[in-house]
Amino acid sequence: MCVPTLLGMLCLMACQAWQTSGKRVVVLPMPFTSHTKYHTNVARALTRLGHDVWLTMPDFMVAKGVLDTTNFTNIEYATVSDIEEDTMAALRDKYFQGKSQDWGLIMNVMKEHCDMLLRNTSFFNEIKALHPDLVVIDNIPMLKVLTIIPYRLGVPFSFVGSAYQPTVQRVPVSPAVTPVPIFAFNQHMTFSQKVQNTMLFLLTCLVDPSVYSDAVARYAPEMPYLPIDMLVARADIWLVEMDHILDYPRPSLPNVKFIGGTATGSVKPLPPEFKSFMDGATEGVVIVSFGSYVLNLPKDISDKIFNVLQQLPMKSIFRSSLPSPNPAKILTSPWLPQNDLLGHPNTKVFVSHCGKNGQYEALHHAVPVVATPLFGDQFHNAERMRVKGMAETLDLLTVSEKHLKTTIVKVATDPRYKQAISTASELFRIEFGVPMERAAFWLDHVMKYGGAYMRSSGQEMSYYKFLGVDVFALIFSVLFSFMFLVTTCICIVFKCMCRQKPKRD
Repeated sequence: MCVPTLLGMLCLMACQAWQTSGKRVVVLPMPFTSHTKYHTNVARALTRLGHDVWLTMPDFMVAKGVLDTTNFTNIEYATVSDIEEDTMAALRDKYFQGKSQDWGLIMNVMKEHCDMLLRNTSFFNEIKALHPDLVVIDNIPMLKVLTIIPYRLGVPFSFVGSAYQPTVQRVPVSPAVTPVPIFAFNQHMTFSQKVQNTMLFLLTCLVDPSVYSDAVARYAPEMPYLPIDMLVARADIWLVEMDHILDYPRPSLPNVKFIGGTATGSVKPLPPEFKSFMDGATEGVVIVSFGSYVLNLPKDISDKIFNVLQQLPMKSIFRSSLPSPNPAKILTSPWLPQNDLLGHPNTKVFVSHCGKNGQYEALHHAVPVVATPLFGDQFHNAERMRVKGMAETLDLLTVSEKHLKTTIVKVATDPRYKQAISTASELFRIEFGVPMERAAFWLDHVMKYGGAYMRSSGQEMSYYKFLGVDVFALIFSVLFSFMFLVTTCICIVFKCMCRQKPKRD
């Protein structure tokens, strides 16, 4: 073998070794099944790139055993109660009672959860003993205080999750065209909606009820003090589970990447009981699911749904703990292989609460949706599908049996809905590929090269400086002083003129 060829092979081997050298990653998801699910997908994608991954999970979620935890290691921690269920009581139950969502309770529950983790010495020491190269935190406002963990370890951190927070990420944005996801507004807002959207946006600039303002001093007194917003702004990268195909165009920075929904993926073989039901349903199938948090509906609503499903010309699979009144036509189960069912060719329509994971699975497999939002960002999610012609939206509390039936049949059979979501699905696949792999790519990228080269100078500033408050204050002060001086001079001249006696002939 000639020397140049040998040198080339050695260089290639060295390059491959560099590319596949494993790093140690710790992932901190929100203690909700839906959130932890997409983080498990990202964790497995990172392991396929050769990294070692540990994912934190509360004991009550481990006990449920509903998530695939292969190829990475769990860090289990104890909790006083089922935080997931406690939080749902402030959302799900309030909806079915016809009451407003209790966001104050949610904030308090999550503050207590983060307080428990940040004061848990054994939890911190377990992570410290791993000597992680990167900490990945769920991109949720209420969890950003967990950046104190990597800060104490001297380790870089990144975010992966749903929240697009231009105030936190220092992204210049106009609230006149960028709807806050808590509202069911689309990008073409009325004047009244723009006012509401702008007021909420300005409020989030001034107040952040999700974290303690003195969090660093409270949980890391041994570290140099930083305002929590300045610490969070040090993230190497934000991977936001949004896109401009399902959602709306939103401004970003080089280290704020829109990646779509990481819950999506290729279809796996169905379990036998689902496979036989789906394969035999040549007339089509309606998939009905309101998420893992809503398995036991109030009787009047569950009766309404069962009555409608029995009248449909299609079969149905309903995620519910209730027994089916007609198993040959309606299959019920408290757990569904949802992504795989939506990918089956016999699936015609998806009746969904429009949680983010399920919505992206519907988009990925081009299944039109009957949206029945219940709480949180689901109203925003439902509206973005409706306005783009992929769905119709209903209120599960007030909709009649007749209207529910006609809407399901309409969305399942009218080709306009299928065409709209099929086009969007094709665009999404072309542009975003497999989002979990896209997320893993960027996390791997910042572990190799760091994220400094993507950072904006605005991410080094306090928020009031980023907004230019200090500059505007100076300008207004100068203008006010000038106007005051001019006004004073005019008043003095006027008084002098008034004191002069009029001349006599």
